[in-house]
Amino acid sequence: MINNRVQNYAKKTFLAMDNRHKSVKKVFPNCIDNISEKTGFFMGTKEVSTISGEFISELETLGYQHHTVDKASHSGRAIDLDLINPLTGGYMTGSSSGTALNVFLGINDLGIGTDGGGSVLAPAISLNLYGLIHPQLGKSELNQVSQKVSTDGIAFTPSLGLITRELSHIEAVMQHFFLVSEENDDIITIILDETIDAEKEIITHQKIEITKKNLEGKNIKSREELILDLNQLLNQADIVISKEGPVDFSGFGDTIFGHFTDATKENQNAANKGFIRVANMVGAISLVIPTGNLSEGYVLMAKNAPTAIYNLFTTAKCLIKEEDALVDNYFRDLSKYFDMGI
Repeated sequence: MINNRVQNYAKKTFLAMDNRHKSVKKVFPNCIDNISEKTGFFMGTKEVSTISGEFISELETLGYQHHTVDKASHSGRAIDLDLINPLTGGYMTGSSSGTALNVFLGINDLGIGTDGGGSVLAPAISLNLYGLIHPQLGKSELNQVSQKVSTDGIAFTPSLGLITRELSHIEAVMQHFFLVSEENDDIITIILDETIDAEKEIITHQKIEITKKNLEGKNIKSREELILDLNQLLNQADIVISKEGPVDFSGFGDTIFGHFTDATKENQNAANKGFIRVANMVGAISLVIPTGNLSEGYVLMAKNAPTAIYNLFTTAKCLIKEEDALVDNYFRDLSKYFDMGI
């Protein structure tokens, strides 16, 4: 079969319009006009007003065509009762639920979501995708995001975030919007979760110094405790790396569900969400990398500093695993969706 790129992108639009996963709110089919055999990508945006038209237009200059508006969980809830995670069979992680799902399914190459207490990072991990949040991404003097309050009563300002299947898309966007400093002679100091056996991979970059620490228990701590812990860790090293998940597999990581009784709280904790719940709240630039295990990810967090983006990408590339061939063949062979027509 001839690999015709334009035909493949047309099938992405067919799948978006078919909307059998209920993850799409609106489709812009005419964006296929800007897809060629060599250039152009599809982008989806979460159904929120905080993603400005100015930001979307700027991404379109990079070749990312606005393809879909994606469903989000109601009122920023941490799980989406309307959508199913196709990997776990459970409720989809929110609140950028549809945005992550449309990237996973191959409908879009890039998803733009918002993250207050894990709403980009957690859905990305739940579907074994890459995700990034940055406190200044998509913000300008004309587009200031107002402060909100989480379901457990903590004030925060949402960050925009990126969700992709390929780290290269995140790199392209970040290099466009930010000055990504070049390598320098400084040693990158890293605090690594004791449960991560990846020193050999990371240390291949000879200017890295690793300290291993016990970061266990993060899934059972309150957000207030985690904010204190993460701020202390970020003051001690350039990058903090935590391993989190499987997200929303053994429990529902949702404050509404968890607040009723000790039993529901225990179920909430079993969802294995840790620092991803507060990374945005401490203003960290945060990048999630799939570990290769089901709904599990490495979370790399750094203070918003001039060298942070370069350091994060340098370290992340040591941790990348090959994409799961079975998952790719099963979910992203777009022709299989239309064998019997629509």
